[in-house]
Amino acid sequence: MEDTRFIKEKGELDYQKYGDDLARLFEATANLLEREWPSRYKQIDSSRTVFFQSVRIAINTFNTIMFISADIPKDPHRRPAFALSLAPLTRTLFEQLITFVFLIEDIPTYIPWLFKTGYTEYRIQLEHCLQYHGTAAEWQPYIDNLRVQIARVEKESHLTGAEMSNPRKNIGRWPTPGGMLHKLKREHKTSEAIPFIEYVNSWLYRELSGQTHLNATGVTTRGSFFDGKIAEQILGSDWEEKLKDLLLNYRLKQIYISVTLMLAIASEIEGHFNFGRNEKARYLWGVFSEHSDITKDFWDTRYSALLAE
Repeated sequence: MEDTRFIKEKGELDYQKYGDDLARLFEATANLLEREWPSRYKQIDSSRTVFFQSVRIAINTFNTIMFISADIPKDPHRRPAFALSLAPLTRTLFEQLITFVFLIEDIPTYIPWLFKTGYTEYRIQLEHCLQYHGTAAEWQPYIDNLRVQIARVEKESHLTGAEMSNPRKNIGRWPTPGGMLHKLKREHKTSEAIPFIEYVNSWLYRELSGQTHLNATGVTTRGSFFDGKIAEQILGSDWEEKLKDLLLNYRLKQIYISVTLMLAIASEIEGHFNFGRNEKARYLWGVFSEHSDITKDFWDTRYSALLAE
């Protein structure tokens, strides 16, 4: 269990007052990517689709987090402890944010490479099927279809002989946030995104990953809520009430992290594409920064400059 300070002295925010503004900003971002994709990127095959679909995936993940976290309307089936399952979903939003930062750095290079890494995954899947199911008759239709998909990608992505002979080495796999950081350091050494990714990877990605993979810190943070004896030892005789407060704090923290990550995604898109949502984004950063140290940290570190007036 933990008690991290993240709500500023101004007090808890009335989310209902600003939830619609957030939703409109996120939906407008997806719509603009779909309908007003800039001409300079139209020759990059599927780039528009990757961007607007990815934003819609993020919106769906965010809405799921908010549904689980909601206390209005009252629902006896929505147990407060369900909030302890949010960190893996929040981590997904983090990874999407870093992916957008990474892609925007070099859209003409990284979108085609994204699809090439899909070929690597097809080949890995084929290797697995042949190793474990290669002699099973019922698996042959699936394996045959997989070979067809591999041949299609080879043609569509204009793969070289070297890439097809050893895709793991000569194409690679789509990277994690850490891998994206390393690739940017090699290929875009002066990128202003590098120190930002270093910072949030070292802080927030580490924390969310620990709670997802359940390392020692993760299992303690989430698991201690289910152990009354440990809670009593740590919190004292009134442990039940204190535990309720800590669980509320955990839930609010996941909400603020999720809002912050979604604002960051919308801001990365606005900062690069200039769709005219700068003022609305700045306003919402200001509102949530007044109530959350996490949001303010992101704003001060990157987005106050990216969304400069």
